[in-house]
Amino acid sequence: MKRTYSNGSQPYHVPVMVEKVVEFWYTTPDGIYVDGTIGGGGHTAALLERLQQGGYIIGMDRDPDAITYCRHRFAEAIQQGRLRLLQANFRQACELLRDIRGKVQGFLLDLGLSWHQVDTPARGFTFRARAPLDMRFGPDSPQTAEALLAAASEEELASLFRRYGEEPRARALARRIVQRRRSAPLRTTADLRAVVEEVIPPPHRRKTLARIFQALRIAVNDELGALRDTLACSPDLLAPGGRLVVLCYHSLEDRLVKEFLQKHSTNRMPLFRLLTRKPVRPSADEIHRNPRARSARLRAAERLPNALNLPTTA
Repeated sequence: MKRTYSNGSQPYHVPVMVEKVVEFWYTTPDGIYVDGTIGGGGHTAALLERLQQGGYIIGMDRDPDAITYCRHRFAEAIQQGRLRLLQANFRQACELLRDIRGKVQGFLLDLGLSWHQVDTPARGFTFRARAPLDMRFGPDSPQTAEALLAAASEEELASLFRRYGEEPRARALARRIVQRRRSAPLRTTADLRAVVEEVIPPPHRRKTLARIFQALRIAVNDELGALRDTLACSPDLLAPGGRLVVLCYHSLEDRLVKEFLQKHSTNRMPLFRLLTRKPVRPSADEIHRNPRARSARLRAAERLPNALNLPTTA
């Protein structure tokens, strides 16, 4: 199936807090930078404007659509050697980029969905359109949301909805899903929405649907596992003075980032110096222009030069 990358005037994605992100991400004009979630390339485009001879960015993304889009958008920068694209999960960064370990000046992770992913119904990320229950970021995810809903037990589904969606009616929803699939499998987003509407009163359905879809997406893509692994390897990737910059969009991932940075900036041999004591949030003006930015939280830290070869744990 051929996919398009815009809907009329709708852009592939509108990046969040571009100026703030680049302010923390950038350190030197001739450095090596990694964008672990290049998406539509908004943050990368802004950083490319600051780089000079010798500086370049490695842009990673699990989503083949993002890589295809950026290959066209940044054709000139790629030809000039200022951008290299890599279709891969950012949790593979330390393995795939072993030749530049300890040399990266800035490592960016933007953990949000792109507009393209949300606004392409066939991806299954939104409950507002009927589509297959896919929810995979890329082909490296071993199962779809449909497969997960078909295989998980009631207890597993309830736990998933509680842990990843913080859903108060997790048990009732899990029970109803198991009952429903005995008569017919849940194949589409509309099927799942119908089950939620059977259990949840109308005033609470929208928030519940958002929580359930978030929980399934996190589980399908092992988002928290990927983030935990990447945080753990980030000190090995960064040069002394290099920056780790993370944009989070829900409390589960923000908690992981916060606890990791606090731990490794306050222990006996700290690996990081915090650049953001509290998360940076979008301005009211940005939220007005881009309501999807409202939940974004930015945290950043700088790699310290001591204890460079000590193993790290998340």
